[in-house]
Amino acid sequence: MLYNKFGLQRGLPQRGGKSISFRRMESILAASYAITISSQALNAGRQGPAYGSGPLALTEGTPGAALDFTISEVLATVSQYGQYAQITDLAETQSIDDVVAELTENFAEAMVEGLDLVTRDILMAGSTVQYASTGTSRATVGSGMNLNLAELREGKRTLLRANARVIKSEGGKFVLITHPDVMFDLEGDSNITNIWQYAGDRGMGNQLFDVAFKDLPFGVRVYQTTQGRIFASLGLSGADVYGNLLFGEEWYATVDLDAMPAKIITHARGTSGVSDPLDQVGTVGWKAAHAARILNENMGVRIETNSSTKTAA
Repeated sequence: MLYNKFGLQRGLPQRGGKSISFRRMESILAASYAITISSQALNAGRQGPAYGSGPLALTEGTPGAALDFTISEVLATVSQYGQYAQITDLAETQSIDDVVAELTENFAEAMVEGLDLVTRDILMAGSTVQYASTGTSRATVGSGMNLNLAELREGKRTLLRANARVIKSEGGKFVLITHPDVMFDLEGDSNITNIWQYAGDRGMGNQLFDVAFKDLPFGVRVYQTTQGRIFASLGLSGADVYGNLLFGEEWYATVDLDAMPAKIITHARGTSGVSDPLDQVGTVGWKAAHAARILNENMGVRIETNSSTKTAA
């Protein structure tokens, strides 16, 4: 459940509606010139400063011109998601396997993965994008344009220029979520492995012996998931393009309903009334209410790369 792990988590109370408003006051930047911040539409990203002609120094007895300030709002609206399967009386009583128990476990996994995909697709639509190597668009990312330390440094620079904060719960690091295909390339980048080989801890505590290879140089903690986004055949010459997310604190938020938490729902045979007059069918499924929204576009960057595992269709 990686994509839902790092966001700002909020719940809507009972009778609190289906939407939540996230608001922030944009920074008033201290500069050597007067600052004018124009009005900003809802859901817009961070507004940069526009410099005026007058200095900040005050004239005695004169307060000078007042500054405008901006409050940005992001709305998130919860939707319901779910799946279910029917189980006949013969399947339940005569199958060699315990079908109900296996379906319950399977649907629990499907629920977690499904809600993670909802959040992933929201995050993949972010507007701050970095294309690997000489790429200028998704269609120009091709063979050999893989994720490496140089690309991560560039992405980190983008975040720091926007004053993105590191994630405290992750050891004061930025987080990268990527696909195992891309992780394979990072593990083969000598600029990364040499750092751990020559400057890391001696012995089995070295990152090179960690199956997760979690901490990368220069303050990046990496997580991999098979649910990482692949834009199949959309790159140069039909190459697959991987969406890798590098982000800091409160880049996005997730929302659930307090009164309707995600759960597995089981209906036994004989509980459906006239719709099951002969007690032949039961059901197992899951239902959840969920939403995700990017709060500040500048706090995260999508790095689009190729991978040596899949270079072209």
